Amino acid sequence: MNIIIPELVLDISLFILAAAFLGCIYRMIVGPSAADRAISSDIIGNIVMCAIAVYSMKIHSTEYFSAVLVIAILGFVGLTVIAKFIYGGDVIDHDK
Repeated sequence: MNIIIPELVLDISLFILAAAFLGCIYRMIVGPSAADRAISSDIIGNIVMCAIAVYSMKIHSTEYFSAVLVIAILGFVGLTVIAKFIYGGDVIDHDK
């Protein structure tokens, strides 16, 4: 069952993702707190993953899906480290 998504839908999707990316860049720069900046950086990672997936659908290829997986893993680990730093102050626990 091959369903071909029209090129116009993919182009509109990329445009919407670009607008969301710019909005997150604005929030990252202007954000009033460190939590806002951390969340916007995580959302930027998700937008990049979506843009790569839409682009690979546009060119009818599956070569970039491994890049999406790597970005997802790095985004999770990065946000976890940032959240631990904001909450506790220390990223690495040292035994005393």
